[in-house]
Amino acid sequence: MLRSLSIRDYTLIDRLEITFENGLNIITGETGAGKSILVGALKLILGERASTDVIRSGAHKAVLEGIFDAPHADRIRHVLFDHGYEYDETLILRREIGSSSSRGFINDSPATMQLMRQVAESVIDLHGQHEHQSLLRTETHIEVLDNYAGLGELRAEYQRIYKEMEGAVKARRQLIAREKDLKQKQELYAYQIKEIDEISPKPGEEAALEVEAKLLENAEKRFAGSGELVQMLYESEESIYDRLVHARNVFSELATTDDRLQEPLTDLRSAEVLIAELTKFLQDYHARVAFDPERLQEIRNRLGELLNLKRKYGETIED
Repeated sequence: MLRSLSIRDYTLIDRLEITFENGLNIITGETGAGKSILVGALKLILGERASTDVIRSGAHKAVLEGIFDAPHADRIRHVLFDHGYEYDETLILRREIGSSSSRGFINDSPATMQLMRQVAESVIDLHGQHEHQSLLRTETHIEVLDNYAGLGELRAEYQRIYKEMEGAVKARRQLIAREKDLKQKQELYAYQIKEIDEISPKPGEEAALEVEAKLLENAEKRFAGSGELVQMLYESEESIYDRLVHARNVFSELATTDDRLQEPLTDLRSAEVLIAELTKFLQDYHARVAFDPERLQEIRNRLGELLNLKRKYGETIED
C-alpha cells in the first residue's frame, strides 16, 4: 500500500508531505481544492507521460515521490532482480520532471518509464475510468490465484528450480556448441597438417630451387655467352690469348735492351696465364650447361606448391 506521498514544485504545490495509515484513508475537499492534483502526481510516479507544464512557476523541476509497502513482493522482487535492482520490502518510486527531461528512479536508482509502469502495476490500482485495474488484466490472474491459495513460497521454489534448469540447459547448449566448434577446428587442423605433410617442405628448399630455376631458365643464354667468350679469348684466329702471346714475344725482345721492362713483362706473362685459366674455366662451364625443360617445369610446380603453403600458413616455409 501507499505509505507516503511527497510533492515538490508540482503545478500549484510548493511542498507537500502526506502520510497514509493502515485501512481506509479518505481525502476530501471542495472542487478546486487540489484532490485531482494529488491523483495526477500519483499517476506520474506510476510512470505516465509528463509535461513540463506541471512544473510550478518559478521552479526548475518538479519532484514526486511515493513510498510503498508492496502487496505482491514476490512478483516485484522478480521484476527488479531481472533488471538488476535490489528490493528490501519497501519500494520507493520517484519522478523528477525538468524543463528539458524527465527521469524516473526506483529505490534511488535510475529506471525507465516502462520499468516503473511494470512495477507500479503490482503495488497500486487507480480506480477511475477503468485505469490500472489488475482484475481486468489476464496476466495478473495466476498471481491472484497463487496469493489466494498461499502458494507464494512454493511458486518461489519452483521459479528457483526453473531458473537452475534454464541455466543447466543453456550451459548444455553452450557445451554442445563448444564441442562442435572444437571438432570443426580439429578437422580443419588435421586437413591442414595433412596438406603440409603431403608437400613436405624443407628449410632452405625454396631458395635452392629458385637458384636452380634461374640457371635452367637462362641455360640458352649461358650456353651462347660462355661459348662466345671462349671464342673471343682463345679459339678464334684473332683471339685475345694469341694477341697476348704475340705481345709477350715483342715485349721480351724489348726487355733485352732495357732492364726496366722486366717487371711489366712479368705482368704481361701473368695476364697470359690468367686468360688461359679463365678460358679453361669457361670451356668447362660451357660444357656443363644443362638444358632440361622437364626439370624446370618440375621446379616451377614445386615452387607453386610452396607459395600456396606460404599464402595459407605463413610468410616463409620456416613459419
